[in-house]
Amino acid sequence: MLLGGALVAALLIGEIFLRLVPIPGISFHAFYYDSVTGGRNYPNATLMYRNARGEEVRRRTNSWGFPDVEHELERVPNTLRIGFFGDSYAEAMQVQLEDTYFRVVDRELNARIDELQGAANRHGEPIHRVEAICFGMSGRSTLQSWLECGQWMDRTDLDYVVYLFVENDPIDHVRVLKGSDIVPYPILSADTFTVDRSFHERYGYKDKWPHRAVQYLKANSLVVSTIEGRLKLLKEYGIKRKVTEAERTGAVGAGGRVGMAPSTWPDSLVAPGWELTERVLERWVRDVEKSGRQFVVIRVPREEVLLVPLAGQDSWSPRLHAYCARAGVALIDPTLYLAERQRAGHEVYYDHFTPQGHHAFAEAFVSFVMAAECDHHSREEAP
Repeated sequence: MLLGGALVAALLIGEIFLRLVPIPGISFHAFYYDSVTGGRNYPNATLMYRNARGEEVRRRTNSWGFPDVEHELERVPNTLRIGFFGDSYAEAMQVQLEDTYFRVVDRELNARIDELQGAANRHGEPIHRVEAICFGMSGRSTLQSWLECGQWMDRTDLDYVVYLFVENDPIDHVRVLKGSDIVPYPILSADTFTVDRSFHERYGYKDKWPHRAVQYLKANSLVVSTIEGRLKLLKEYGIKRKVTEAERTGAVGAGGRVGMAPSTWPDSLVAPGWELTERVLERWVRDVEKSGRQFVVIRVPREEVLLVPLAGQDSWSPRLHAYCARAGVALIDPTLYLAERQRAGHEVYYDHFTPQGHHAFAEAFVSFVMAAECDHHSREEAP
C-alpha cells in the first residue's frame, strides 16, 4: 500500500510539475490510430508546440479532433463553407488560434460580406456568412488529405475544398523516403493508382479497446505521455548522449537524406514520386467537382526560394503550376503577398509561418475568393 501510494503521489507530482513547467519535447500524445488515414487527434485534447526560441503554443482540438473553433456539422443556410486540408501548414500549430490563416480568412471574408451581395453558394442561396474550417493535421500526405476530405466533404456540405500543397508532400507518397509503415500509400496502377492499406493488417489491433484506453490516457496525461515516449526512444536507440545529424534533420531513403528540393532526391524516384502526387490530385479534383464543389490548391512556398523566379526554383512548384494549368485547377500562389511583407521588414517564416506569414497567406486567399465570387456573379448577371 505504501509503495502504491508513493507511486500515485509521484505521478501526481510529476503531472503537476510538467503542466506548470514548460520543458522542450514534453507534450500530450493526443494522436491515435485511424484505419483510414493512419491516425488523427483525439477530440477536445490539448496540443502543444514549442519552438527553439522557447515560445510555446497550446491549443485545444475541437469535437472533430482539429485545432480550430467548434463547428456544427449541419451547415447554416446562406453560408459559404470553406474547408482547408493539408499537413502542418494547414494545421498551423505554430501560432495562436486567432493568428492562423483560416481564422483570418473567416474574419476578413465576413468583414467584407457586403461585397459578396448577389453571390451564391453551391445551393443557389445568397451568401450572408462565410465559415472557414480547418481539417489540417501534421504529417498528412496529399493522399491522406484526400482520404480525410472524403470523410468530411459531404457531411459538412463544403462549398470550397482547399488543399495546401507543401514541398515535402511528394516525399510522403514514396515509402522508401517516408519511412513509415503506419500510413496508406498510393501505388501506380495503369493510368490511375490504388491505395495500399496494408498498414491496417499490421496495426489493426490499435482499434481495440485496450489500446484505445492507453491512448486516451496518454492524450490526457503529460506524465504517461512522457514515460511512454522515453521508453520508445530507449527501445529504438538505447542510451545516447548525442543525436546524429541525419536523425536530427530529415528523412533518409535509398539515396541518402532527402529534403524538399527535387535535387536532393535519388534521380530514379523524382518522376514516379511526382506522378503519384499528380494522380492523387486528379482523383481528388474529380471527386470534388463531380459533387458541384470548387477545388483550389494553395502553394506554400519554401522560404529559401521565396524571391527566386519560378522557372529557376529547385522546387516542385514549377511542376505544380504546370499540372494545375493543364488540368484547369485553380491555383493560388501567395508568393507576392509574403514577399511584400518580408521586404517591409516583417518576419514571415520561423518554423512554418509567423503571424505575419499567416496574414499574408490569408490575404492571398481572400483576394482569390472575392474575385472568384464576384466574377461568378457578374457572369450570371450578364445578358
